[in-house]
Amino acid sequence: MELTDPQRRTYERLIGTGPRPSFSADLPRRLRDRIERGVGDLRPAEPLWLGKEKLTDHARCEGKFVAAIQGEGPPFEHSPKSVAGVLLHKAVEVEVGSRDGLDPHAIARIAAERLLEREQRFEEYWRDLDAAGRDDVLMEVVRRVALFQASFPPLKDLRRELGPIAELPVRAELLGGDLVLSGRIDLVLGLPSKAEPTLATRIAIDLKTGGAYAEYPEDMRFYALLLTLRFGVPPYRAASLFLESGEWQAEDVTEERLRHAADRVIAAASAAVSLSNGREPQLTPGRYCAWCPRSAVCPVAELPAAVTA
Repeated sequence: MELTDPQRRTYERLIGTGPRPSFSADLPRRLRDRIERGVGDLRPAEPLWLGKEKLTDHARCEGKFVAAIQGEGPPFEHSPKSVAGVLLHKAVEVEVGSRDGLDPHAIARIAAERLLEREQRFEEYWRDLDAAGRDDVLMEVVRRVALFQASFPPLKDLRRELGPIAELPVRAELLGGDLVLSGRIDLVLGLPSKAEPTLATRIAIDLKTGGAYAEYPEDMRFYALLLTLRFGVPPYRAASLFLESGEWQAEDVTEERLRHAADRVIAAASAAVSLSNGREPQLTPGRYCAWCPRSAVCPVAELPAAVTA
């Protein structure tokens, strides 16, 4: 298979072709026990759902975190940025799943058609766009699909080796369903080993269209924890790949990093219950104040002048 230099670099250095690590068969149980012991005496009034966004909110500011837990803020509405993002994820799903090599324009068009059939909020937003507006969104997705294709080896040619899965939903229920961890991983590569069931054969990849943030490695550690709890074997690596440059942030998965991810879950779940029982949140201002539904009444919020005017 002929590859370009960027494709070969991703295949050899990010996905990797060397030996994979093995993990203890009881690791998932130990991680589950660690979390359940850590939050076992905290029974929420209703099931508590935690994903990477809420874990990030907790690490940033408890005020923003409790607002997210309690569902504050206006209902979600698509913007040009968000609709391009959801269309990109569907386009990657089309690219990974297609039997024939498709060009980026065809991929973007097919992705839009599928979303129109299946996603009401996308359909409502798309219906209100004029032809020029739709073309602008499609062209943005075409650009990103071209960057994806330039960054990865042709995944349809590597299905038997890598078993690529786009938009993989993963959920783990703990405490009898009182605590639910969930996420949707952009791209998972790797097939389980029948000969060595505890061999780590998967890599989890999040696709990014902007710059790097400090929270991204934490997001990927959470995804590694989710995959461990769901599949019984950790991935060997988790990474954020930046489409514009083809560069990435990547970490090899270790037990220490999985325990760290479990401890973040414990801290967030414990805080959610104590805050719902009346504890005052610890407020920590930052750039994220602009996205917090409590910013207008928060005594420490840091907002740009245009927002406070």
